[in-house]
Amino acid sequence: MPDFPAIREIATFLERWAPRSTAQSYDNVGLQVGDPDARVERAVIALDMTPAVLEEAISIEASLVITHHPLLFHPLTHVTTTTFVSNLAYRLAANGIGLYSIHTNLDAASGGVSYALGRQLGLTDMNFLDVFTPDGDAPDLTASNVDEIGFGAIGRLNEPMRLHDFLGHVADCLKTPSLRYVGDPAASVEHVAVCGGAGSDLIEKAAAANADAYVTADVTYHDYFSALDRDGLPRLAFIDAGHYETEAVTESLLAGELQERFPDAAWRRTRTRTSPVRTFVVQPQ
Repeated sequence: MPDFPAIREIATFLERWAPRSTAQSYDNVGLQVGDPDARVERAVIALDMTPAVLEEAISIEASLVITHHPLLFHPLTHVTTTTFVSNLAYRLAANGIGLYSIHTNLDAASGGVSYALGRQLGLTDMNFLDVFTPDGDAPDLTASNVDEIGFGAIGRLNEPMRLHDFLGHVADCLKTPSLRYVGDPAASVEHVAVCGGAGSDLIEKAAAANADAYVTADVTYHDYFSALDRDGLPRLAFIDAGHYETEAVTESLLAGELQERFPDAAWRRTRTRTSPVRTFVVQPQ
């Protein structure tokens, strides 16, 4: 007979890897909707909770959706069908589908989001870019079973390449038609730092680690100036590859870990691109 896990067991497994106590103070991780004792035969894993993901879960009779980004960041004043978040919460509950989110605690976990992004870009010999320990200044770090956590990762390419070629490599690996960057296209890139999602605050860590390039997302105009030296020349390449694009790998990361631990359940990476953002690229005449 198949041994289908309860949501509670799935949460315990995930939280041994990425303890909830290592999440940022603003975050809201864990079970957001549903019965922790419900058994899970089929689940959908997505970066974001969207109506399309919900329809997908309903169509395959899934009893759980696992997302990286929490649906419920802020307390709800109502659970009705009138707004995006409350409507999804209402429909999840009405259809008996649980929602579990694993966000900045997975960002901070060894082998977590940034490590998965680094592997996607072909990096080897990876380590945390910014390390915290239980005795360090980590956000809300109280879990006694955490030896080391961190943010971002740094590794190296098997072979150096020009930045121009590396940008094409990043675009190809992340399936994005455009990148924003600071850097010299002819510069050599071998050591690469990454941070899935918004990671502009780690630019100095990347520079101090002698990264030739730093790939992250949500870089503002003024943030790009931090990649320049006193003469206005790039200290390193600073690349914004998109929030969704740098974190979509989280779906396959979670699916693989959960399939190995709970092989009787079916773990489906969503067939939906959850990002609402689209890119307009001018076609050459």
